[in-house]
Amino acid sequence: MVIFYRKIKWGLLAIVLVSLGGCLGGSVAQQLASSLAVHAADQMTASIVENHDLQAEAARRKIVLKDSPPDPYWAAFVTSGFTSVKPITEPIPNQNAASPPANAAIQATPLVRVEIWNLLIGQEKLDFLEKARLQGSPNLPPKNQWPLWQVATGALTSDKHKPVVFLIPPGFGRVASGEMAVVEMSTAGEPYFARYAVN
Repeated sequence: MVIFYRKIKWGLLAIVLVSLGGCLGGSVAQQLASSLAVHAADQMTASIVENHDLQAEAARRKIVLKDSPPDPYWAAFVTSGFTSVKPITEPIPNQNAASPPANAAIQATPLVRVEIWNLLIGQEKLDFLEKARLQGSPNLPPKNQWPLWQVATGALTSDKHKPVVFLIPPGFGRVASGEMAVVEMSTAGEPYFARYAVN
């Protein structure tokens, strides 16, 4: 029955096309035939894509999962936890023993701004450090670390006529003449130490 209706539909379509071709001209019939052909091709493409999607969905539902034992590392990770930490109690130290004696004086060393002139290198640097070591400077770095330290000369910003020589620690970075640094002044006979760079 369905085939019969399709034959009637295509027959009527052919009659309409022939009548249009005779009445309105061949160009209208060609445009109509072209649009019908494009419409039929679109429907065919849509049905092919839909059929492919249905087959892919059916194949996805038929996938059988592998029955494998659980991963021991995954199970250990999921069930792991942190051990409880017990606080350590210690007695409070005696404050009287920790306090400095009454006659001890607290010494403070001032910080000054210094304009860097240049760096001492080679034998001149070693002579300065050796002289400080022979004077018994307690803040001087060990002799095996001397290559890491720099020795610079400069002048106080408050007094340009007063040159100072000071040590620059390894973590200070590179310095150049004309830069500013904050230097800790030491007691008599002790070398000065650069503490901060001012850029």
